[in-house]
Amino acid sequence: MADRSASIPEMKAVRAPHGHYDVAIMGGGLAGLSLALQLKRQRPETKVLVCDKRAEPAPEAAFKVGESTVENGAYYYREILGMKDHLESVQLRKLGLRFYMPAGDNSDLSRRVEFCTPATPGDHPVWTHQIDRGRFENELFNRCLSHGADAFRGWRVTDVELGGGEEEHKVTVAHEDDTVTVSAHWVVDATGRRNLLRNKLELGTETGHHINAAWFRLGGGLDFEEWIKDDAWLNREQHRGIRSFATTHLVDQGYWLWLIRLASGPISIGLCADPRYHPFDQINTFDGLLSWMDEHEPQLAAEVRGRREQVEDFLVIEDFSYASSQIFSMDRWTLVGEAAGFIDALYSPGSDFIAYTNSFSGDLIKRELDGEDIEERLDFFNFFFFQLFNPTISLYKDQYQFFGNPQVMIAKQLYDNTAYFCTLAFLFVHDKMTQPEDLGDIVDLFETLIPLLERMQALFREWHPLEPRKWEGVSVLSNDFQPIVKSQYEIGQPFDQAEMIEHAREKVKILKSLAVWTFFLAAKNLPDPPDPGARINPLAVSLDPAKWEQEGLFAEDGMTLADALELLPGVEEFDLQARGATLPA
Repeated sequence: MADRSASIPEMKAVRAPHGHYDVAIMGGGLAGLSLALQLKRQRPETKVLVCDKRAEPAPEAAFKVGESTVENGAYYYREILGMKDHLESVQLRKLGLRFYMPAGDNSDLSRRVEFCTPATPGDHPVWTHQIDRGRFENELFNRCLSHGADAFRGWRVTDVELGGGEEEHKVTVAHEDDTVTVSAHWVVDATGRRNLLRNKLELGTETGHHINAAWFRLGGGLDFEEWIKDDAWLNREQHRGIRSFATTHLVDQGYWLWLIRLASGPISIGLCADPRYHPFDQINTFDGLLSWMDEHEPQLAAEVRGRREQVEDFLVIEDFSYASSQIFSMDRWTLVGEAAGFIDALYSPGSDFIAYTNSFSGDLIKRELDGEDIEERLDFFNFFFFQLFNPTISLYKDQYQFFGNPQVMIAKQLYDNTAYFCTLAFLFVHDKMTQPEDLGDIVDLFETLIPLLERMQALFREWHPLEPRKWEGVSVLSNDFQPIVKSQYEIGQPFDQAEMIEHAREKVKILKSLAVWTFFLAAKNLPDPPDPGARINPLAVSLDPAKWEQEGLFAEDGMTLADALELLPGVEEFDLQARGATLPA
């Protein structure tokens, strides 16, 4: 048969962006596709364009990080986007956040202090998930198309010309040799770390948090329980094998390393490291990372070395944390997901911030397209975003220094996770974050918790040098401490507005009590510890006695240790010495 290829005309894209759009979403990753689907579900008549530079469907299990979700991100995907069927059928339900503190040379996982957030009850309406990003984004793309969005692969945004006042924006996109310019009433930057609008408008700011990351996927998965032959350790959990369904963290001074099981078969393995302790040039190649694991996580290193042919990819990011000075504009543009900022992957907040920025953006876009004056709401959402983002920085900034301290880390996990369940997760899952009229009274109650959160992070830093003991040998599974179990369960329970306000009052008391209990636990290490009967102002806790009087630590309306314990049944579960933890011989 004759070669006919020369007679075939050059193939051009059958479909191309064209004309005018209500919303042009620049970037078709997780944030952009989610917002496109959200807009089409909430306002079907909206004409939405979403373009992504990647020409082919995303590969499974060798794509991007961000595979772990916590309550807010999972609720956004499941309920607001209607992805529950997909998540339940082809992704994995996740069983909490699990941490292993260091012990010796980290060559025996069963010696390491173990912590896990409460197990999600079988009937709980707010399940979290481990997500294969490629599989999930491909499904999002298909659903965007089925809902009528103009979704394109292989079209890269090359420029955006922002209009002013009533003038529409112009977005230029390119596919191979074709270039098209469309107009749009709204533009959304979902370009992730490309930060198209953030760079164009010079909106970039710093978080002051300087951490590097390296990661890869290992084919065939991994169940780290198989490293352990000790039946007593294995039986600390009710069922064998469930540990690997958590987002698992191996931690030590200056780093944490994740293990995330994926439904498609592989396991995601990644490291976040403070360069003050672990320089980037030690981990920025796969061989370098493997040598680093030989030294710091030898059990995992041995597993990976024995299966090197199953390593599917390797990626790195240097100094990954950044922020923006503005997120939403009356000039009809918004930043969503990582285009707005990124802090750290610990606690899996990435999907949460996609949920926040998409929810705020979608609310503003829908209302403005319907003719509503959105200026007041837009100002509020800009303010509220930073009320969420800036305090979150304090969870990470200069905190890696004590990640190798088991007792301090257990206390941090307890406080941070309880605070999340009591506040952000409760508000978002009850659909309050886009309802300023309902949110005001609750936020007023929670307002004192923002400085308290930051005060607690400082307390953890002060505690670390006072108690450098390397506790080991116990599992803290959050079974006994009822406030955290109850707060997690209540995230998905129905409440009317009056009940929510009462709930907020209760949770403020819980978190203040927890601050006081933590203060007394840490202060036992001071040369002259405070009297447990002293009344403590939780907003002034610190471990520097020279500041106590000036900062008002002792207050008549404060709490004694007994007062705090009354509101914290089971909290002794997190006192490692009281739990019978041992010290290395």
